[in-house]
Amino acid sequence: MFDPSVTIFESTQYQLAESPLWHPVLNTFFWVDINKKLLLSKNIHSESQLKTVNMPDTLSAIAWIDEQHLLLCTSTGLYKYHINSTTRHLILNIENTQLNRRSNDGRADPWGGFWLSTMDVNAKKGDGKIYRYYKRQLKAVVSGLSIPNGLCFDKPRLRGYYCDSLTSCIYVLDLDEQTGEPCAEPRVFYQFNNTDVDPDGCVTDKLGNLWLAVWGMGCVICLSPDGALIKTIKLCALKPTCAAFGGKNAELLLVTSAFDEAINNTVSEQGAVFQISGIKNGQFEPPVLL
Repeated sequence: MFDPSVTIFESTQYQLAESPLWHPVLNTFFWVDINKKLLLSKNIHSESQLKTVNMPDTLSAIAWIDEQHLLLCTSTGLYKYHINSTTRHLILNIENTQLNRRSNDGRADPWGGFWLSTMDVNAKKGDGKIYRYYKRQLKAVVSGLSIPNGLCFDKPRLRGYYCDSLTSCIYVLDLDEQTGEPCAEPRVFYQFNNTDVDPDGCVTDKLGNLWLAVWGMGCVICLSPDGALIKTIKLCALKPTCAAFGGKNAELLLVTSAFDEAINNTVSEQGAVFQISGIKNGQFEPPVLL
């Protein structure tokens, strides 16, 4: 397949780095620190410094809208965010009156929609949900989860994927060709034998392979559309959280991770952002259409 080269993209130790996103128009990499309520960005093709923006609420997922705007998914709702001015405009509230709730994963789909998950702050079993925002309407599409993660899409096969980290399982949904709406009940795509391992964020490439960050295993794995394990790439962080393609031609896989207090603090890679070079079939994330 390829011989991966793993380096450090950003060495700062983040508490819970998540939602990596390459903005293909700006050639800029964005990500968040959920615990610190931070939006972070860095232009990979320039000498620009890391940009950090503090948020008033818990920010967990992002997507791009156009050259000037991002979509932010927070514990209070969805926002249209102006990148240069750092101002944001509320699109709609989501579970904002429930103090024990927060947003978690999120990703744009190829039809212009945005999928997001919510969960109990203490990961209460069965309280996790997945929503889809599409054409100014919000619809709950999956419920009864615990730690909903791994939202990603394979348009040629009309598939949507998600994980429930607590059950160590990846699920697949059939999607309508015209609208991208779920049109069948979810089914199991991949079940980890080791239930102490948590599948976290993932992304699909042009061939429909899933690149999954495996929390607790310190690696990214690649699964074929048939659920076969193609490759395992080890990282120097025990808790990778999510992956995104980036670079001029989507030839990089950028992986966020979380800081692990149980590991010696001198191990600086915990909580860093990793860069895996040599990806052959990466693809950029589509924009959200508002």
